[in-house]
Parts: sequence; structure tokens; C-alpha cells
Amino acid sequence: MDPRQTTDWAQVILLWVIGLFAAAQFGKVSLAFDALSQVYDRPEAVLALVVSSVGVAGIFLGAIAGMGAGRFGPRPVLLSALIAGGGLSILQGLLPAFPLLLGLRVLEGVAHLSIVVAAPVLMVRISTPQDQPMVMALWASFFGVSFALTALILPGLIELGGLGGVWMLHGLGFWCLAALVWRMVDRIGPSPAPWPGFIAAHRAIYSDPRRLAPALGFFWHTLIFVALLTFLAPFVAGGLPDSVVASVLPLAALGGTFLAGWLARRFPPIEVLRLSYITTITTMILLVIVPDLARPWVAFLAFVSIGVAPGAGFAAIPALNTEPVAQAEANGALAQLGNVGTSTGSPIFALAMGAAGLNGLVAAAVILTAIGFVSMLWISRRVAHS
Repeated sequence: MDPRQTTDWAQVILLWVIGLFAAAQFGKVSLAFDALSQVYDRPEAVLALVVSSVGVAGIFLGAIAGMGAGRFGPRPVLLSALIAGGGLSILQGLLPAFPLLLGLRVLEGVAHLSIVVAAPVLMVRISTPQDQPMVMALWASFFGVSFALTALILPGLIELGGLGGVWMLHGLGFWCLAALVWRMVDRIGPSPAPWPGFIAAHRAIYSDPRRLAPALGFFWHTLIFVALLTFLAPFVAGGLPDSVVASVLPLAALGGTFLAGWLARRFPPIEVLRLSYITTITTMILLVIVPDLARPWVAFLAFVSIGVAPGAGFAAIPALNTEPVAQAEANGALAQLGNVGTSTGSPIFALAMGAAGLNGLVAAAVILTAIGFVSMLWISRRVAHS
């Protein structure tokens, strides 16, 4: 396919907004946990399943979703996901019995996965090669921006319409976005490539270094990012309130994500990923060396560095894969490994923190990031010979 001469920024912004609504499939529950507990009288550990159940689909079906978006076309997959996601959110807004709610959330996870696989493929196809790194950095910011906006507006919306009303509004928003996609977003035809079996699909994606490299880079980021956001702030607050540090850390990471877009226009995204790992290791080690009052500022720098990784990882998808099918499959692998990393990172860091406090958190981050750096050296050599 010939590269575009101009970027369709209206479509890019629409698809990014769709990403914000997709991330809100998590935020509308995790940031409304108190309201959820008032509706459903269950232990917190059980209520937490309402949050985590959305990620189940990504762990088991990420690669398959990538295959589907490539073979059926990203636009129909996105439209189907928006329509289904809207209906599921409206049904949740009826506040059904708890087991039914969990089932609806698992199905909503399939819709979420389809959105985050299909939307970035469309964003790449409507962007010029020069703009693709910045477009992918914008997409990589969708989760952080969505959580920040959701945290800002959700309390007021719950006060006005209750938890059920918020979930219904979210569903209606999805349907409005589906109508805009139908009118605005370019069509990309389905691929004639045959549909492989479940095992063959995973083997095809994970044996190809160009499709695997972005996902591998993103995996090590997700393994440490959410865990450090959860546990780090009280140890590095210095003279600042814990809440201030906790709110600035994700903003610093967003800054790093946009920095990655700028860097990826000048350097290969895989090199930017390796730079992120090196600076992350350096700043994390500094956390246990500098005086207590300097720790929050070093932590902010560390999160800028950590935030570079997702921007570079998404930018690596079009840089290494030129065809829509390959890009969709690379996005599927990235979603799959990202969900695995998010799900497994926090327990690892909780054990490390329990054993050695800040030193344990830093040791876990340094060791995992160092392994990630070595893995990127390995995959870079495979890409060079592919």
C-alpha cells in the first residue's frame, strides 16, 4: 500500500478518543470501587474480580484478536466492538446480579481487546510515515489520559446519575462513536490470508521477530509500571505529600510517552526502547543513593524514562511491519503480553516490597528491566537478520 501524503488528524483524534473510552472500561469500575461496594455487598477481593475480569480476554485471546483484525479488516472489527461494548455497558448499567455482572465484564473484555488491536492499525494507515511515531505515541497515552480524566469527572457523574447511570452513559458514548466511525473512518479490506488454528496463530506471530519485538518491549514496561504506580509513592515522597507524588508519577510517564514519539521520528524505535531501559535502571538505582528530599524528583525522572517504553513500543509496530495484517497481529501480541505483564507484575513487587521495602522495589525494577534490555538486544539481532 502506498504511503499517505497527509495525515488525517480528524480520524486520528476520533480513534484516540475511542481509546479513551476503551480504557474507561477499566476506569469506570476501578475508580468507582466505593460505589460498587455499596451496590454489591461482597468482600473487596471478590469485587476486584469485576475490574480484572476485563483483562482475561487479553491474556488468552490477544494474538487471535490480532489475526481477526488483520483478516476481517480493522474497521469492521472496531465497529463490532464499539456496538457490542456499548450494549454490554448498558446492560451492566441495569446493575444485574453479581454473577451476571462478571459474565458481562468478561464479554466486555473481548470488546476492549478488539478495540485496542484494531484502532491503532487504522491510525497507522491514515498517517504519513513521518507522523506515525507521534500518532503512535498519542495512542500509547490513551490509558493514562483516560484514567486521569475519569478520575476527574467520575465522582460528579456518579453523584448525578448513580453508578448504573454512569455505565449506561458510557455505553451510549460507545454507540455514538460507532456512528462516527461508520461515517468517517477509511475502509481497509479484509485479507485473503487463510485463518490458522489457535496454536498455529501463536506460533506464526511469536516466531516472527518483527511482530514480536514491539510486544516484547511493551511486556517489560507493563511488568513494572502498574506495580510501581501502586507501591512506590510512600517510599519516595520526601517532603511532599504521598498523594501529590502518586498523582505526578503517571503524568511524568505521559510526558515520557510523548517524548518517545519525538525521539522515534529521529531514531529507530527499538533503539529508543533500549534507551528507556538504560535510563530506567540508572534512575531506579539513584533512588536508593540520593538523599530523602531528592527522591521524589528522581522518581519523576524515572517515570519519564519508564513512560518512553510504550510510546517506542507502539511506534515500532509500523516501523517494523508495513502491511495492515502484520500490524494487526503485532498489536494483538502487544495486547496479549501487556495483559500478562500487568497481571503478574504487582504480585512480584508486593513480595519484593514485603521483603525489603524500597530496596526490594528498586531491586525488582532493576532486575526485570535489565532482563528486558537483554531481551531487546536479542530481538534486535533477530530483526536485523530477518
